[in-house]
This record gives sequence, structure tokens and C-alpha cells, in this order.
Amino acid sequence: MAGFTTTDSGWVFDFGDSEKKPELPSEPGPATSYLAGKDRWDNWADPILYECDCLMRQFLESKLGDPQWTSHSARFRRFTMSLMFEVLFGRKFDGRKDGKYVSRLSKVMAYYSTKVQTSGSIGGKRYTKTIYTLSTKRLKLKPPYSLKLRIEWLEGQGVLPTWRNMSPPSDDLKPGHARNKRTDENMERRREQAKRRYCERYSYRKH
Repeated sequence: MAGFTTTDSGWVFDFGDSEKKPELPSEPGPATSYLAGKDRWDNWADPILYECDCLMRQFLESKLGDPQWTSHSARFRRFTMSLMFEVLFGRKFDGRKDGKYVSRLSKVMAYYSTKVQTSGSIGGKRYTKTIYTLSTKRLKLKPPYSLKLRIEWLEGQGVLPTWRNMSPPSDDLKPGHARNKRTDENMERRREQAKRRYCERYSYRKH
């Protein structure tokens, strides 16, 4: 049991059993800052991430009434990062001066996508770059990726930011995968088939 004791040099606070550590709450309390933690702060303080997320949500909102986007066909919703950059910023992507946008825009695109392919076709043209299949439904399912934008989004709904509703977004959709389980399984099966065909075609190289 903790308490005060006296020594020759004065008062000393006795913590009792030093082996027993205080129990911490399973999750932060109401007084915990909703930006506590490096991952949250880095996200909130990133102006490029904020810009990419603002423009992406504006673009998706403009497609809410577009029948090409609400149909089952995904061919109008496929973009590479550079194609999306051109749509959002109104100019061609320049790798030398626009490199700072690559990782941020890629994360934002994956967040609002239902499928991410390692390659594929867009408008009849073959691409070996990552292709994102965007969806307007993600606007309703997910809050903004940028925590700075999310604060504005919560304010618009009259909701105060908390540790819970300001949790960092998870980058859970990797290239070569889809959110729909059946679609993801089909993508995996096609990869295995392509790998098998490649091995059969070039098996002679092993001899």
C-alpha cells in the first residue's frame, strides 16, 4: 500500500509493491486528445494528403448521379494514379515535380476503391501500372481519409471529434485484391492460372 515514510533526509513517498504495475484503461478516455499519436498527427498535418482527399471526394460527389458510375460496369471507374492526377489537377503528371503526390494520392485512391489491380485495360489501352476501380459508394461507407478533412466533415454533421471517430484510416486494400470476397478469390485464381501458363510456356528454360 502506498504512503509516506520518513528518512534522515526527509519525507519519501512509498509506492508499496514495486512489482505491481498500475492497470491502464483498455482504450483512451474522453479527455484523450483525438490527435494523440504520431500516426494521427502526421496524417492531420499533411497538406498534400488533405488536398488529394478534398479533390477526390469532390470528384466522386460529382459522379453520384452519373449512370455510368452507378451501373454494374466498372470500365468507367478505372484509373491509374497518373490518370487520376490529370483529372483532379487539370494537367499531366510530371514525375520530377509531382513525385510528392504519388504515395498520398495512391493511398486515397485505394481507400475509395473496390478493387486494385496490378495491371489491366482502361478504355481499350493496356496498362502495366496499378489500376484503381473507384466507387461513389465509398463516400457513404467511409469518412474522409485525411483527418484534417474529417474534422471539417464531422463539423458539417454537428458531431464533435473524438478518439473513436478520428481513428486513422487503415490501408487495407493492397494491389491485386478486391473488397468483395468472391471478386478477390477470382483475382487470386486468375493470378494462379497466369502463373501456371507462364511456367508451362517457359519450362524449357529450366533444362
